[in-house]
Amino acid sequence: MEELSEKLPQISKNQLLVILFVTLDVLGIVIAAVIAFVIRFRSSFFEISPQPSIAYFNYELILGILGVGWILILGSSGHYHSRKTIFAVVNTPSLVKHSVVYFFAIGFISFFLRASFSRTVFFVFFATGLLNLIILRNLFFQFVTKPLLRSKQLTKKLMIIGRSKLEANQYSNWVINNRMLGYSVVSRMECLMIGKEWLEEFERIIKFSLVTEILLLPGMEQDENFSKFINYCHDLEIKVNWIPLNSGSFGYWLIPSPQMGSPFLTFTSQKMAYWQKGLKRLFDILFSLSALLVLSPILIVISAMILFRDGRPILYVQKRAGLDGKVFSFYKFRTMVLNADKMQHLAQNMNKNRHVIFKDANDPRITSIGKFLRRYSLDELPQFLNVLKNDMSIVGPRPHPLSEAKKYDSLYERRLNSKPGLTGPWQISGRSDLDLQTSVALDLNYAVNWSFTRDLWIVMATIGAVFRGRGAY
Repeated sequence: MEELSEKLPQISKNQLLVILFVTLDVLGIVIAAVIAFVIRFRSSFFEISPQPSIAYFNYELILGILGVGWILILGSSGHYHSRKTIFAVVNTPSLVKHSVVYFFAIGFISFFLRASFSRTVFFVFFATGLLNLIILRNLFFQFVTKPLLRSKQLTKKLMIIGRSKLEANQYSNWVINNRMLGYSVVSRMECLMIGKEWLEEFERIIKFSLVTEILLLPGMEQDENFSKFINYCHDLEIKVNWIPLNSGSFGYWLIPSPQMGSPFLTFTSQKMAYWQKGLKRLFDILFSLSALLVLSPILIVISAMILFRDGRPILYVQKRAGLDGKVFSFYKFRTMVLNADKMQHLAQNMNKNRHVIFKDANDPRITSIGKFLRRYSLDELPQFLNVLKNDMSIVGPRPHPLSEAKKYDSLYERRLNSKPGLTGPWQISGRSDLDLQTSVALDLNYAVNWSFTRDLWIVMATIGAVFRGRGAY
């Protein structure tokens, strides 16, 4: 028995996670198929005649084929790669994008072939399935992946190599502060030249620390032995990561642009096409009107609470920097005492000199009602009016007060090239708990890589972020 177990291939923890992940996806799709079938053919709402005219289709088989195709599309898109499986929450924008494209293609084919499938089955299956996948993936991350990452059972042992100790330490601190990246920094090395003595020290460290990946910082490519060192690492089965240029310091994003025989890296700015701007604006208007209508009872209750407890004014209006630096009136429910702007000296800036944003987790100017409203971002609801006025968008970088915007450097100033948003990548990633480097990177990445499906994902993720209340001060 022992000999047999030794001959069988060992399943790693990552492989087990992938199997569990795929199983959850299959479960979510099966549940969606059952719901779609039951709602259409077992619900009394559709019982117009004893035998629906479309019943001759074998919908059990059709739903099964659609479900298998859905899984295959996700698999071919890399969703079940071990690294992407670990960070299921991060992959949600890709999940939404590939699912929408898949069902759009199925719908187009059905229309082209004039197949009279039930639209109800089709729509309910898609909507319920996508919702199931998002919920199950988030549960997977919260209760399986995150505990393993926090206990460092899934982390990969990373060595950081740079031209100076200061730079290596900076990137090391950034990786340590973002543990959810899945890395554990086990060594930092300074490398002025890749030579025999340095390689001997490198070999000694990787054997002692059991390094599985290395991160090469900008400037390392200038060494004449750079390519040989990469080949050497691959021979040792060590994965090599390289930051070719700190493009964030220029305010642009480096995008691969393959050319014939030469892999170009292109500096890309955040310019949206006219049709993209139109689609985003249409979504902003429809979503804001719907939100104001649905949330009107909550808005009335909050207004009454502020009025009877803290008096007028109910709304706090402040000048903020918007698109291209244009100043606009920014609305919030009032959460501080009157004349709070003149009492800023009473608060302690938690960011001090490392951030342009002024924040105090225990700001004495905040009212008792204000603490609750800020905790769950309810004070932000009046900004739907800003969206309707076209001063803001539903999703985008957060607008800062003029006093903070004046302190922007050339990098952070590039945020003003995008219309500010009610929510954005900053809100769903930790808000005020984020360091400046991560905050800027999130905003620039969003602007350069904008997509409508990503906006939808951020809106959905905001709901979870609001209930968690992380970084809301």
